Amino acid sequence: MSSNMMKNAEVFSSTPVHRPGTGLPDPRILSIAIVTHGRVQKLQQLLNSISGSQLIHELLSRIIIVDDSPGRMNFNAKSPAMVDYVWLPERIFITRAKNIAWKRAITPLILFIDDDNVIKEESVLHLLKVIEKHPEIGALMPSVSYLSQPGRIWVYSAPFRKGRWSMDLTGRNSVEKVIPDYDLMSTDALPNAFIIRRSILFSVSGFDEEFTHNNSCDLCQRIKLSGHEVYASAVSRFYHDVQPPNHRGYWADHVVADRDRAFPESRDWTLLMRKIHGKKSMRSPLLYLHLAWWILQVDLGIILMGTPPGNFIGINVAFLKGFLTGARVKIFQYYDGERD
Repeated sequence: MSSNMMKNAEVFSSTPVHRPGTGLPDPRILSIAIVTHGRVQKLQQLLNSISGSQLIHELLSRIIIVDDSPGRMNFNAKSPAMVDYVWLPERIFITRAKNIAWKRAITPLILFIDDDNVIKEESVLHLLKVIEKHPEIGALMPSVSYLSQPGRIWVYSAPFRKGRWSMDLTGRNSVEKVIPDYDLMSTDALPNAFIIRRSILFSVSGFDEEFTHNNSCDLCQRIKLSGHEVYASAVSRFYHDVQPPNHRGYWADHVVADRDRAFPESRDWTLLMRKIHGKKSMRSPLLYLHLAWWILQVDLGIILMGTPPGNFIGINVAFLKGFLTGARVKIFQYYDGERD
């Protein structure tokens, strides 16, 4: 074993995984799970950033890629044998894809990361050290900057706003003039990327496939209900390859680029708000006000991006259908313990 591998085996010696045929701890305690759809260039960029770190590779068991693109992707990996590529010709969206990914992992820790990211070695190692040092932490997300503007924050963390009808995207679009002198921040969602204990996923039965697309807030609530804590790290930093704020309508880019996301995003938002606010939520005017405000903001972005009228109408019809579907879903367990 190399000196680096021996060092990391000692740092993470709490893992129960052992090297086959020996009694020595296996330093390969990490799996990386990536779900992707039709973005091979971004996926390749992410894989290149992973392969650029020898230390990560010494800790890495496998990279699990779940791809529901219409055709198989062609990409390069530093260690092809380490890549577990699952191609599904029919679109299944994010939640089911993540469940497929984590069930194929065998390591105690799994790093979920969206395909449009670039990672740094020190940031991944920091997440690993924090979660290994604090057994009470079930999941931990990094802070995120824009890849094209590294000094501008995409988000530090995502706790609920007062009233819990929306998230406070802490630091959103601010220019980071001073690096934070603290680390752990509260969060109620895990957007973009996070590291999690595989045992936690078992204990909460994985990602709830009632949510098709937006599932990280639901997962976060269920982890907390299981007695574990969830944080964001201001020290660890990933880089998100998305449009920065100087692009017109940048906040609507995701739905314009992928119109199929409009229906599940609206449906999942409605379902989440109902689970958060209980049985009477459908009678609350705040539900409809926040829905309208969210859609109006997206519509403004769509208009600023110069989207053709047909796409604009189609996206809004999908939003409406998603809301109506989310309003009809039978909820068996709310986060506050209420049952229908």
